[in-house]
Amino acid sequence: MGLRKDRQAQNELAFLLFMAGEQQKDIAKRVGVSEKTICDWIRKAGWKERRAAKTISRGELINKTLEMIGDKLEAGNVNADELIKLAKSIEMLDKKSSAVMVIDILIEFGKWIKNQSAFDPEITLDFIKKVTRYQDSFITDKITQS
Repeated sequence: MGLRKDRQAQNELAFLLFMAGEQQKDIAKRVGVSEKTICDWIRKAGWKERRAAKTISRGELINKTLEMIGDKLEAGNVNADELIKLAKSIEMLDKKSSAVMVIDILIEFGKWIKNQSAFDPEITLDFIKKVTRYQDSFITDKITQS
C-alpha cells in the first residue's frame, strides 16, 4: 500500500472511531498518528458536526424515505425520476453505514470483553490488546477494499 493510501486508510479509520464516540487520544494511538493530526482532521472535515448529525439513525432515515415514497404513491403523485433517486438514497444509506455499524459492533464487543475480563482469568490485558489490534486491522482492510 502506498504512503497516500496508508494515510487515507488512517484518516478513514480515525473518522469511524470518532463517529463511534472514541476519545481523540485513543484514536490517535490506535490509528498511529499524533493527537494534533486527529484534531486537524476533526476541524478541517467537520467531524464534530457530522457526529452530531448522526443522532438520526440510518434506520430512521430509511423509514422517512420509505414514508415519502408511500405518501407519493398514495397521492398519485408518482414521478419516476424522484422515486429512483429516493430508492438510490436508501441503497447508499445501506452501503455507507456498513463500516460504521461494524465499528459500533466491534466497540461494543471490546466493552464486553473488558467486562468479561473481571470474571475470566484467560482474558488478560495482552489478549485485549491483541484483539483490538486485529479489529483495527480488519476495519483498515475493509476501508481500503471499498
